[in-house]
Amino acid sequence: MTFTAACLLVVIVARLWFSTDDSAVNLSSQVLSVVSFVHGMTLFVILGRDRITMPGYFMASSAAIVGISGLLVIPDPYFMEGAHPEVYLNTALFVSVLTQIGIGALCLRLDSTGRPSPVILPPRTVRWSQVAGILMLMIAAVLGERLEPVLDGVGFSAILLICVATLLSPKGLQSIWNTALVLGALVAYPTLIISGTGRLRAIALILAFAYVFFLRYGQRWLKTVGVILAPILLAALGAWRKEYEVSLSGDYGNDTGLSSMFVAIGNFGSLIRDSELGRLPTLGASLLSPVRSALPDDLVPHWIPDAIGYELAALTDPELYGTGFSTVASIYGDLWWNFGALGLILGVPLLGFMLDRIDAWTIRGYRAAAQGSRGLLYFVFFAALLGGVGDIVWAGFHTWIVRMYARIAALLLLWVVSFYSPIQVFPTFVSFREPKSRAPSSDLNPRISNPSA
Repeated sequence: MTFTAACLLVVIVARLWFSTDDSAVNLSSQVLSVVSFVHGMTLFVILGRDRITMPGYFMASSAAIVGISGLLVIPDPYFMEGAHPEVYLNTALFVSVLTQIGIGALCLRLDSTGRPSPVILPPRTVRWSQVAGILMLMIAAVLGERLEPVLDGVGFSAILLICVATLLSPKGLQSIWNTALVLGALVAYPTLIISGTGRLRAIALILAFAYVFFLRYGQRWLKTVGVILAPILLAALGAWRKEYEVSLSGDYGNDTGLSSMFVAIGNFGSLIRDSELGRLPTLGASLLSPVRSALPDDLVPHWIPDAIGYELAALTDPELYGTGFSTVASIYGDLWWNFGALGLILGVPLLGFMLDRIDAWTIRGYRAAAQGSRGLLYFVFFAALLGGVGDIVWAGFHTWIVRMYARIAALLLLWVVSFYSPIQVFPTFVSFREPKSRAPSSDLNPRISNPSA
């Protein structure tokens, strides 16, 4: 709690500093951004101890979307509407960091589950999952764009199933063949499934994979290494995006290639300015927009609005409004859009408890994975849901939920297939030799406890 109190004190002082000296607005914003980054990354390491948690992922994502983005936008908030954009950027940073600290404080109080005893899958479950995942991935790669709009979800679920089953196999990553299979599956996603436009989708897959990796091999020092490597990953993703933009039009939006990431906090500032001019919150109506995306156009009730991203375009990019263009304002902007300042207050318990519950359900799914292929699919679903936490922080609830639709459909298809696939006819891609010292009872309970973990 001392760390939380220190962060809160610095944020309040930085805001008061600007309120008494208008010329200090950029320095105040820089302090707020640094606090967001330090607070978020520190909690990522602390929460869950040796394992990664969904609250920890949320904190790290907020550190990037608020903290790093703020530092990138402060020198030139060129895309923000209206006069004195630096003032509204400072307000957006202030309320975002306050909400982040509040959510973090609640998550620290709720954090109680360390790394559970390792779960080892039966070899038959591993083989079924590997073959099913590879076949689904091959179908997605062959059909390509003909499989749109579910291509991403099918490829994502297939690759995650392969990786999770291999990670939890008896030999895990101690086998060079298992390691090669995991690396090959992960590389297939940006090369065969998405190209240039799916950075957050790729991040979601990496986060889901890392979550499972830490359940078996996690150490707190590895999380610290992840914090150090995070800026390098962001730079690489930015270069990937910049190269893609140049290949399309010969031009790019920003030298970093990260303009779509840092636009969120700036758009939140524009939204705050628009609220001062009289825009009223939607009172939760836009939270129903995922239902609109799931229904045919003819069946969508007129009272369900478009997603916040499409409506925000009227404010941030009016010339593109109605063309299908959408933008983002972060989860904090989403809460503000729906309930104003009250939304940020309500968001602290809402997000705190939601993140904690999903993390707990994922651990429950992890323990159930040893029961067979359907138990493993249940776990993969929660790992995918948890991995999409970056979508929540960047764009709000709509993007997170809608991107899960195709992933859920692919997992449901595999669940149905599992009832009709004779596991014993599948060939063995990887040799799994049972340890000689294994107790007879372990055939009935493939979960292996490691008291030293």
